[in-house]
Amino acid sequence: MLPRYKDIVELLKKGSTLEAQEQIMALREAALELQVENNELKARIHELENKTKISGELVYEKPSYWLVNDERRDGPFCQRCKDADDTLVRLQGGERDHWHCQQCKAPYKGPNYTAPRVYKSRTRGGF
Repeated sequence: MLPRYKDIVELLKKGSTLEAQEQIMALREAALELQVENNELKARIHELENKTKISGELVYEKPSYWLVNDERRDGPFCQRCKDADDTLVRLQGGERDHWHCQQCKAPYKGPNYTAPRVYKSRTRGGF
């Protein structure tokens, strides 16, 4: 239990300065612990507020997620990482609407994917 201010004052009145100092030190330690806990809780609240805000702007458009805010689209983001780990990982690539995730290594083909053209080489003389 934390020492009370009233108890510290009584110790000082009695001349028990050493005991009063010990009680003051206990109060200081408790105050520091509460300050650390308060800062951790504030950081956690901020993190949860950001997640809530992002989840309201997050839209799944097969095969990936997009952040949509005031008609602005940001993404795409990996569907697997979001669903399994609740993290937004931006997909890389995009050539011919083919994407990949650097985190989980999943490949994605968007709705406008076009396969690369394969050219057959013609050789003469059977080579």
